[in-house]
Amino acid sequence: MTWLRLLFSLLAALGASSSPALTPPLDNHPGFFAGDWIGIGADDLFCYIRLQPDGNGTVLVSSASGDWLGAHIRWSNRQQSMVLIEVSPLPADPGRRLLPLSGLTLRSGINQTLQLKPGERSPLCELQLRDRVEHRAGQAGMLFDNPTEVRKSDGRK
Repeated sequence: MTWLRLLFSLLAALGASSSPALTPPLDNHPGFFAGDWIGIGADDLFCYIRLQPDGNGTVLVSSASGDWLGAHIRWSNRQQSMVLIEVSPLPADPGRRLLPLSGLTLRSGINQTLQLKPGERSPLCELQLRDRVEHRAGQAGMLFDNPTEVRKSDGRK
């Protein structure tokens, strides 16, 4: 009986001391999403978002026709979840083929991605941080050019 009580006490102590290490605190800092995001969607949709650490941002969406849709946004980071606060369409500029973008939805996806839906009937655009995309494209290029030189992100082969 004493051994059983000792075993349960030991397991309880281990469980109580290790639980905070398994669950890191959620990040509410705006810098978590700040940066340039690029992505694509169906029907030749190209999306570009620039998010500033102060909660401001600009969204640009290009369609197959070559026209751009644009909007300024206000956003926040609520426990690592993107929250869209306000959308202000950019003014039309026919010389630059820029049209106002309104009615967009923006949310955080899985594995540090953003999902942008420019309109109710528009396809979804999946975005990743531009630096991450450029890094992966560079790795792929190295694989084509010299497969023996490709390394993992931590420097290992």
